[in-house]
Amino acid sequence: MRVATWTVAVLVAVSVPMILVVNGFRVLATDTFVDWELGRDGFPPDLYGFDTEQRTALAKLGLRSIEPGSEGIVLLERATLADGSAAFRDRELTHMRDVRTLFGAALRVQLVALLAIVALGLLLWRTRLRAAVPAGLLAGSLATLAIAVLAVPVILLGFDGFFVRFHEIFFSGDSWEFSNADTLIRIYPEQFWVDVSRLTAAIAVAQAIVIAALSWWWLRATRRRAA
Repeated sequence: MRVATWTVAVLVAVSVPMILVVNGFRVLATDTFVDWELGRDGFPPDLYGFDTEQRTALAKLGLRSIEPGSEGIVLLERATLADGSAAFRDRELTHMRDVRTLFGAALRVQLVALLAIVALGLLLWRTRLRAAVPAGLLAGSLATLAIAVLAVPVILLGFDGFFVRFHEIFFSGDSWEFSNADTLIRIYPEQFWVDVSRLTAAIAVAQAIVIAALSWWWLRATRRRAA
């Protein structure tokens, strides 16, 4: 029984950081964030001529192109610049296809993990394993906070290395490397990704604190019931 409890708890705990980080991306993958980020004071202007309106429209189009259920990369294939030329080159379109695949996979894995945790919580509630799910949630939320403590200094002090390593892990070859004149870099400059990383970490931490408090209360309730 102890082994079974720990097994379930570990499985739940391992999934929690991923769930919280993907939640952060869900919050930021919105028109509202793009409007705020690209229009805020201090955001670096495009050095090659996009005004804020043009830049924001293309950035939102990029967002639409990776959303599950949208028309996909064809939206970017149709996009043109003011002079009538294609807004995105083949290399950029290939990268965005990869991003769409990765983003869709992350959303599906998160949904499966969430449903599994809910199902386990309901199935085990009246069994001797009832403490496994809240214990896993508590451990996972604390692990998320620990990861944040380690990751935030890396994001703040060594973002370039973090960004390169992330792309080396999730994308093949050098398909993600572009020049500063490419449209993807112009609409999503480095500052955009710095802010996304910081806000995703902040959102994950906020969720982890709430879940830690709730799961601690849930765990105490299950132990009192067992006693």
